[in-house]
Amino acid sequence: MIENFDIQVDEAQLNDIKKRLGKLEGKAPAVLRNAINRAAQKAKTETKQEVASRYIILQKDVAETIRVTKASTSKLSAKLTSVGSPRALTKFKVSPKRIVTRTKRGKPSPAVYKAQVMKAGELKPLSGDPKAFFATMKSGHKGIMERVSSRRLPIKELYGPAIPSMVKNEEVLEKIKKEAAETLEKRIEAEVNNILQRG
Repeated sequence: MIENFDIQVDEAQLNDIKKRLGKLEGKAPAVLRNAINRAAQKAKTETKQEVASRYIILQKDVAETIRVTKASTSKLSAKLTSVGSPRALTKFKVSPKRIVTRTKRGKPSPAVYKAQVMKAGELKPLSGDPKAFFATMKSGHKGIMERVSSRRLPIKELYGPAIPSMVKNEEVLEKIKKEAAETLEKRIEAEVNNILQRG
């Protein structure tokens, strides 16, 4: 799965900066390139922080999925791209992480497995039919599985959302765009002032 986010300026913004720079208007593309790239880096930082604040995931895992395509003086836009597949449910919070056992009375323990994906949520029963269960495959891989039918085999692993889906979360995306826009504006102002002061 892929989620893209662009940071760019339009012709009106470019012309406004040229006007402010006056005789130094030729430096306008460099001003915007630098400002856009700083905003893109801020957006990447904000993305990993926001996703990790809402989902049970580490910032470094989010960062590993994000690629930044930088702006240049000939292409005044940067792109953040998050690429990733659905994550195994066991990479979130699952209880318990052990194979089902039997009590002295012969009842299964646990009676049902539970999972949690978002920090603001809680562990919820995996109450599908057939029931989900914890298993260790011959390869050594451990996961929460469920049978495809009433037969013992085949089985399939249960997954949570992919990181790009987390990035696409409405609240996360809104915060990223807000921070990127504010950073872009501040950096344009700073870059213009630096050039004017240096002459």
